[in-house]
Amino acid sequence: MTVVTPTAIEEAAGAWFARRRSGAMTSAEARALEAWLADDPRHMEAFQTIELTWAEVEDFRSAPEILAIRERARGRRSGVTRAAVSRMAAAFLGLAVIATGGYGLKASGLIDLHRFSNQQYATRVGEKTSVTLPDGSVVTLNTDTALHTVASRDKRLVYLDRGQAFFRVAHDTEHPFEVHALGRTVTAVGTAFEVRVDRGKFAVTLVEGKVRVSAPVVAAPAKPNSPAPAPVERTTEMLPGDQLVAVNDKEWTLDRTDPIKETVWLVGRLKFEGEPLGQVAEEFNRYSTRKLVIADPKLAAKPISGTFRADDQDAFVQALAIAHIARVDSENDDTVQLGRSE
Repeated sequence: MTVVTPTAIEEAAGAWFARRRSGAMTSAEARALEAWLADDPRHMEAFQTIELTWAEVEDFRSAPEILAIRERARGRRSGVTRAAVSRMAAAFLGLAVIATGGYGLKASGLIDLHRFSNQQYATRVGEKTSVTLPDGSVVTLNTDTALHTVASRDKRLVYLDRGQAFFRVAHDTEHPFEVHALGRTVTAVGTAFEVRVDRGKFAVTLVEGKVRVSAPVVAAPAKPNSPAPAPVERTTEMLPGDQLVAVNDKEWTLDRTDPIKETVWLVGRLKFEGEPLGQVAEEFNRYSTRKLVIADPKLAAKPISGTFRADDQDAFVQALAIAHIARVDSENDDTVQLGRSE
């Protein structure tokens, strides 16, 4: 048997994962982890591999074969202890992980990992969290986001109820991964993409792989009072770097974008390139219960460029003051009123 020595990146990823799972991670450490993940794509890959393997281990512990071993051990009077059974199960698991790199449990047929159950996931304003789904897919929920999964035999079904989520989908051609939001469906097999729903606007940004976006379209009746024709499905195939935005059935655009800019929120940042200050303020307001208010239309139209921490509204306001773009006219616990700098 060949023993594979972990690389420095894998060791660091393991240390970060253990620290986060311990529940004792400080806010400073959480920011350090986000910076480490953003520093090199290999860091994110190593960390997500550990998340996937851990999820499979957790499911393996409750597999019927292991439960049966435990039950038989309880019924024997041969002196087999619970610790011995645990050691046997751990050894069996260790062999499976070593032989398959952590992905063999699904292939063995012992665990049906693709099956989703009816589960709810949500974040509050200013929160962000990552969840590993039963199939090994990882979904990261941004601020004030809610989604739920639905049990299905043939598909992996996720419904984004509000907010913004990034999906890194485990490859499984037999069970398509579908994200439903605002009457539209994003279908993937193994890929990475973001979906956002905001005030009736639907947007998908594809980072890697391929996805298909579809939605039913109902045509107007040919004649007044005549039955409406059967709905047809509108579909769009996306490639990496594509962003699809849909406001309604007619306003459906597909453009090229910078995936890094669109997904920089994954590491707690917001990046702007000439966006109006009013739009920038709205984006910051998603992350805080204390809202930025701009009553002056000319000030709201000022173009803003830069990268800022999503959770540090004060630093952004201070940057506006230093750049002589805006100043604080008034503030309280709920709002910060911005006005033009003189």
